[in-house]
Amino acid sequence: MKRTSMRAGCLAAATLMLVAGCDGSDGADKGTAEGDAGPGASAPAPRPGVREVKAPVRFSTEKPVALPDSAGAGNISIGGLQHPLPIALHRGTAYIARPDSMEIASGVRKADPVLIAPKHKPLTTMNDLGAMVGSNPARRPVIAKHEDKTFALSSLIAQVPGSGTTKGHHEVELLVADTDRAAKAWSTRIPLRELEYALDVDEKDTEVVGLYGDTVVLFAQGRLFGVDVNSHQKVWTAPGTYAAGAVLAAGKLVALRDDADGDRQPVGLDPADGHQEWAIDDLAADTLAAASPGTVLVGGYLTSNDDTKAGAVLLEAATNKRLETYDGEFKVDGCDYDGRATTICTGADSIVAYNTQTGSTRWKLPAGNRVAPEVTLVRAGLVYGTTENGPVVLDSTTGADKEDQPGIAPYFSDGYVGIALTESDHTVSAYRIEH
Repeated sequence: MKRTSMRAGCLAAATLMLVAGCDGSDGADKGTAEGDAGPGASAPAPRPGVREVKAPVRFSTEKPVALPDSAGAGNISIGGLQHPLPIALHRGTAYIARPDSMEIASGVRKADPVLIAPKHKPLTTMNDLGAMVGSNPARRPVIAKHEDKTFALSSLIAQVPGSGTTKGHHEVELLVADTDRAAKAWSTRIPLRELEYALDVDEKDTEVVGLYGDTVVLFAQGRLFGVDVNSHQKVWTAPGTYAAGAVLAAGKLVALRDDADGDRQPVGLDPADGHQEWAIDDLAADTLAAASPGTVLVGGYLTSNDDTKAGAVLLEAATNKRLETYDGEFKVDGCDYDGRATTICTGADSIVAYNTQTGSTRWKLPAGNRVAPEVTLVRAGLVYGTTENGPVVLDSTTGADKEDQPGIAPYFSDGYVGIALTESDHTVSAYRIEH
């Protein structure tokens, strides 16, 4: 018998948070394109004044550029960063997802930010966040290239007012910025159906999963949608309801779908039309993470010969072939691919590095007289983090110290700047890379 998900125990609390909406009067679940250019359409893109460093190991701590308050709102306490920041970088420019808009700010010089606002009133505004850490529902934007254009994509939930006998309803709006101009390119809106109270769904929950071919995959209120990047219209809705955190890998959309037993089942969908291509029946999944461009890690409870135990599997996303199985508690949402050939997984005061092709262990910390740093970023063959000695950079393949005086331990970097908190007041700031 399948294990009952821990989500069931939280159902009552989650239900109290839900506010019902409904579809539009025509009953259709179609995307509607917003054609206006929006605020900041003529604003020039902030161009970086430094050349790119593919795998930076040192950052200048002189003259950091403070990002707008939205970069850290609802995610930072006096103890530091407590929740992932909703930031993406491209060529030294920060794209910040807010619950009520998208904000674009230069990371290399002080300049007024550009704000891209939605069509209708957002369900949550920046003023609603308060001081509670984790109160910001905005998820990190996605930077994606389509043909000769590079876009920044984010999403939010808005409230569409009712009219006459027609009830109001929620919609998810996809906001798309042109990174060449640092301005709005286009947007589209998808009406959301009335929330089902039996599901563990947060009405504010939405994120852009990614761009595959001509299709933007969008998550909102437990549903997955496909939006055509050319027509700006919704082209599919995947059947069922899903957890946040779906992954695009090897031409498949890997997601955790709710099943009839109250568990979540890993499934592989075609991102072009949303139809199912594979599913795994003997794994009640809790967590999902990309392990490489072609593989995913799924953690939860495995059933074999009527025996259920905690574990995780490394899967080929294209076929769901199992490359490796791991026993015991395995929080795969603490795993990150280094962009080369290693997946770094962090636990309580520990790091394990895995070969992304075989799933075998490369190295572990702590080991001997070496401690495991608190990891802030895994990127371009490097692991950034902090110990009691300050920031440090490790080689992701060997685990050896690469740089013990990097200046900062960035949470994000794009080869032009790194994003970290200033020591004095925990302001989210951009630091230029040293050559």
